[in-house]
Amino acid sequence: MPRSLRIAAAQMGSTHYADPREKTLGRMVALLEGAVAQGAQVVLLPETAFSTFFPRHLIADPVELDAFFEHGDIVTQPQTKPLFDRARALKVHICVGYAEKTDAGEAFNACIFYDGQSGALLSKYRKIHLPGDVEPFADPDALNQLEKRYFRPGDLGFQAFRVPGLVDDAEAAAQGDPIFGMMICNDRRWAESWRVLGLQGVEVVLCGYNTPGFAPHLYGTNGTPAATDYAASRAKALFHHHLVMQAYSYTNSCFSVCAARAGLDDGKYELIGGSCIVGPDGDILAQASTEDDELVAADIDLDECKPGKTRTFDFKRHRRIEHYGLITQQTGAVEPPRLAASGPDTSTATAAAPPAPPARKIRILLVNPNSTASMTADCVALAAPTLPPDVELTGFTAPKPAPSAIESSFDNVMSAAAAARAVLPIAATHDAVLVACYSDHALIRMLREELHGQPVVGIMEASLAMARTLGARFGLVATSDRSCVIHRDTIHNMGLSNICAGVASCKLGVLDLHADDAEAQKRVNQNVFTAAQSLVASGAEVLTLGCAGMTPLKLAVEAAVGPDVTVIDGVLAGVQHLSGMVRIGSRTAKIGAYRSSSATRKARGQDWI
Repeated sequence: MPRSLRIAAAQMGSTHYADPREKTLGRMVALLEGAVAQGAQVVLLPETAFSTFFPRHLIADPVELDAFFEHGDIVTQPQTKPLFDRARALKVHICVGYAEKTDAGEAFNACIFYDGQSGALLSKYRKIHLPGDVEPFADPDALNQLEKRYFRPGDLGFQAFRVPGLVDDAEAAAQGDPIFGMMICNDRRWAESWRVLGLQGVEVVLCGYNTPGFAPHLYGTNGTPAATDYAASRAKALFHHHLVMQAYSYTNSCFSVCAARAGLDDGKYELIGGSCIVGPDGDILAQASTEDDELVAADIDLDECKPGKTRTFDFKRHRRIEHYGLITQQTGAVEPPRLAASGPDTSTATAAAPPAPPARKIRILLVNPNSTASMTADCVALAAPTLPPDVELTGFTAPKPAPSAIESSFDNVMSAAAAARAVLPIAATHDAVLVACYSDHALIRMLREELHGQPVVGIMEASLAMARTLGARFGLVATSDRSCVIHRDTIHNMGLSNICAGVASCKLGVLDLHADDAEAQKRVNQNVFTAAQSLVASGAEVLTLGCAGMTPLKLAVEAAVGPDVTVIDGVLAGVQHLSGMVRIGSRTAKIGAYRSSSATRKARGQDWI
């Protein structure tokens, strides 16, 4: 007897930025009812289905951003509950995507599978392959993809699960209930997503998505017509979508169902349709014909998965995992060595040992509280070669009206105010935060209070902690005379005055550190070298560079003072300091000074964050 069921993809058309929740929710309920009227037992709704695809927007207001997230139990919260109530009344299973904010403040692009017969939440998935960037493109007309800014990579893995009540009891007893798996949008492009589910015997893969039809900045200008031609781009986006759904359904001998958020959002953001149901041989069984709200339904027989699973793609018999090590042991491509001009020398060739498997990625956010983006980019780029394999460093630049440089107490406070609200939701998606301003910056304590325990350190604090370890006396190379005064006070307040050989001024502004021409840069460098050498003459054994903008000068300063003097850059010190704390599980204590004041702010009616 066949293990048959009827399944539907509920494609949704345009959803605009300002559309009220009630309107979108009403469309979702109508699609659900229409699918049940067509006999569907399982209905798939798109990625982030309850709103427009907000990660295309740069949203600086945390309150505005937070409105796109679902908090608490999505099944019972008022703004989503009607969908699940209707599914329960109709006794239909649903899979739906949404933006999740956990009680700990972590944000994920998630989906759940809800059992409409029992009212149970059978499984949850959080998107693993986040596309795009943290920072928007410089071109104001570019289509952005900022999922890396707003979400953490998923932490639940690709878990297959069984769904009861879809096939008759005899078939369920004989072969087990159907095996489902979930992924979201970009996950479908990665063979690893499918194979992990395939290795659990998955029979139906569900995937909601938001895919732009024309986005040359995202695709890159590779010289092909799809990069610049509107019609070619749309055709190529749809082709790639169907390609991966069909190919990976075939190579894992499973059915797949995908539901699009399609149409033209806000009259300018175009998303492809292409919702479809694919069989285990890679054939499209049903597909959408519009980019509007539309149902795509098909009857599927799960026994059709057996031929592939037992012959061509019988994993147990045919897979050779001893040769697949690189898949889990490295991320980026590592090319083989280039051939010498005279050809390869094979006289001493040996097989390279595979690299050790990396730990889970530690995500550190480098926050530049001034508004000079080039300084952020320099810090991230120069730190990149020093990162351990399990550390990922992302830069954030404070939005205007943050000052372009921080050279006074006024600048300090103004930059903290400008940065705090914008960075909090992003910082919540990282494991630790480095504040890249060489001072006792106000933002450091603000983030320690408002984050849920992620370690936060400033580059000055990190560099001084390292300096006291590496030498008996340290000196600080400061930018200006005023910064000398401020740094001396901070050193005194940290209890380090007795091991400080001095603070020397380069008599420069922060933005003067990088000149426009070579001759001017030589003069800047000489000012820095003179300050550094004066500190060594005063007994400093270790030098700390007193500005994030000095990071590119570290090697030159080392050359100027000689090999016996250690030069510390606060950015590099801070990254290593934080990665070590995260690696051993250290968290910011929340019992005293760094306990959040959010509850008392709410009590005053001043819930700013």
